[in-house]
Amino acid sequence: MIQMAMNRYLLHVSYIGTSFCGAQRQVTGAFPRANDPSTVQGQLEMGLKQLNPCNEPVVYLSSRTDAGVHALNSTCHVDLFRRNGMQYEPRTLTICLNKHFTKQEVPIRVLKTFLIPEDFHSRHRAESRTYLYRLAIVKADALNVAPHLHLLPVEELQRCLFICTDTFDINEMKRASKLFEGLHDFRTFMARGSKDPDKMTRRVVNRVEIIEGKPLTSCSYSWPSFMCPSREDYQYYDVYVQASGFLYRQVRRMVASLIAVAQGKVSSSDIKLMLEVPSHRTWIDNIKTVPAHGLYLCEVEYLERDRATFRDSLEGGQ
Repeated sequence: MIQMAMNRYLLHVSYIGTSFCGAQRQVTGAFPRANDPSTVQGQLEMGLKQLNPCNEPVVYLSSRTDAGVHALNSTCHVDLFRRNGMQYEPRTLTICLNKHFTKQEVPIRVLKTFLIPEDFHSRHRAESRTYLYRLAIVKADALNVAPHLHLLPVEELQRCLFICTDTFDINEMKRASKLFEGLHDFRTFMARGSKDPDKMTRRVVNRVEIIEGKPLTSCSYSWPSFMCPSREDYQYYDVYVQASGFLYRQVRRMVASLIAVAQGKVSSSDIKLMLEVPSHRTWIDNIKTVPAHGLYLCEVEYLERDRATFRDSLEGGQ
């Protein structure tokens, strides 16, 4: 009789979140669980079933992104039992899953698969997570049209937040961003929709950095030259936020606050007050939470000693 061994795999995945109701499974129930094609976790589990393991694959996400949020490099782990007692080759998992998602036209890609120790947990062992929010500032006077009629590059739709304004002080925004770094109680920046309003809300933000960004493509091929806004009319900025963990919609509300500072709607002192007096009552109502489509999970970082245990093939290490 063949002795079946459990093997645990770490998957690095990317996805476009526009068509998903979030990363975490929403269809619940006892085993065997119903398929959940509306979430990233559900789609991953459906793809893993195509490998015909003798157990029902249960994917554990390292980060639970909201509906509409994208991921450039997220992680998850899964335990698989193979019927012949052999291990699945990590590279085989990557190839088979990507073939499945391509055939089903699902916007998920597996970047890399590792064989990992049985006690490794993709979420609990994560050292930090880095998010990116993409901004494009459009000058209304440069476009010479009403703000709601400006020409947005179609390749950037649902990938970036466009702000049409003549008032945007990036230097003031950068100065205010440093207020978020360090240990703070971010209750003010946690959306009211959190399912656990009594949870601990103190977090350490390692880094908030704002750098000049780039468009996804050159607009010179998108519009005739006589009607194309020049690249100088769009100023892209990338806002990076790194921490060990985040509260519900924390990053989006932090970015919204910084945008409000840049536009002169609030001051750095207002942000400082929201951090020093953590309460939903101190949130300034004219700060509007930025939409999900500009947010990307960039990376989930693990300690070097953990990474040293990952194996990407049956023969050896990385």
